[in-house]
Amino acid sequence: MKKIILIIEDNKDVLENALELLEIAGYQVLTSRNGKEGLMFAKKHKPDLILCDIMMPELDGYGVLRALDNIPEIIGTPFVFMSAKAEQTDFRKGMDLGADDYLTKPFNGDDLLRVISSRFKKNEDLKKVLENSLKGENDFINVSQIEDDLEIISDKRIVKKIRKKDMLFMEGDSANFSFYVISGKIKTFKTNEWGKEYILDIHKKGDFLAYTPIIEDTDHKNSAIAIENSELAVIPKQDFLNLIYSNKEVSKKIIRLLSNNCSEAEEKLLKLAYDSARKRVAEAIIFVSKKYQNEGKDELMFNLLREDISGLSGISPESVSRNITDF
Repeated sequence: MKKIILIIEDNKDVLENALELLEIAGYQVLTSRNGKEGLMFAKKHKPDLILCDIMMPELDGYGVLRALDNIPEIIGTPFVFMSAKAEQTDFRKGMDLGADDYLTKPFNGDDLLRVISSRFKKNEDLKKVLENSLKGENDFINVSQIEDDLEIISDKRIVKKIRKKDMLFMEGDSANFSFYVISGKIKTFKTNEWGKEYILDIHKKGDFLAYTPIIEDTDHKNSAIAIENSELAVIPKQDFLNLIYSNKEVSKKIIRLLSNNCSEAEEKLLKLAYDSARKRVAEAIIFVSKKYQNEGKDELMFNLLREDISGLSGISPESVSRNITDF
């Protein structure tokens, strides 16, 4: 099947020359004379590669590239700028926006075909990296079904089983793996210099954890312990990074997770600063109850220690006891 190339170029001579060269080379070619129309063609035909001029009427090349980033089915399509502007700033701006390559006009047929061939080869290499990470002996993440949660659905995976009260990792440990909770509950927490514990989160089935230090290339900044018998899919650091670098959808999902984590942290800080002790105890209990919902059980039952409520609400165990008695 012929690869489809979309050319967006307002210069008639450049457009016709590129069209002729690419058709001779065996590609199926679509053409457009302005950015707005080219964007519509891209959405409709989903080309395998886009060649785009920068200075055009109605919508310039930078605008086209920005708009394409908001169209999920186009994300990842190789994008090559064509322009007579050869200043370093224009190259840098195009690359910063996500362009894959740059052709300076006037260019000859060899230059055009070399760039296109290089982009297709690079795209195929990235696909192979993703396929290898998915199908290899130590591959764990299936990115074909990225929906509301980042799911790991693979028959080939390393599964770590840990018992209740077993440590998964400790603050300061090397972050060589990220984890996906298959079953059970994992508590992440930090401990201050006096040994007082503050619970950051309780991770349940379907949750993804320990990816932040891998992205930051640091050691673990908190600790994790099982609060019930648990099973976790273990994802090696390099496999995780390969997926981020080779698939924009995975990258976007991780960015979304990090953004949500920041928003939740800000919300917790506000509650710690301004909510009453009574309200914080009540919200800690509600927070834990939500972690145990939707588990296919007729009744909602869970054990919650006074120390856990203290760690979630940031108040002393004694104050927790007084408020629970009031409730």
